[in-house]
Amino acid sequence: MVTGIDTVVWVSALVVLAIVALLLILIAPWKSVRDEPAIPTDIETRLLLGEDPSKVAADADAAEARRAPVVDLDANRPDEDS
Repeated sequence: MVTGIDTVVWVSALVVLAIVALLLILIAPWKSVRDEPAIPTDIETRLLLGEDPSKVAADADAAEARRAPVVDLDANRPDEDS
């Protein structure tokens, strides 16, 4: 009889702990973490496929360096600085 009660107490305690852990996993991320911009899908895919994160980061930096800045060549447009 005592063993049955002890088992019920242990099982119910484990169920409560599992529910608390699940709630912490679902609720715990801070607002600042949720507000971060999403990872581009190509980078996310490469990371999920197991590529080396440092290589993925180096490739992303190299791709960003190859992009040319956009320059407005409209001579009739007034300067925004003045």
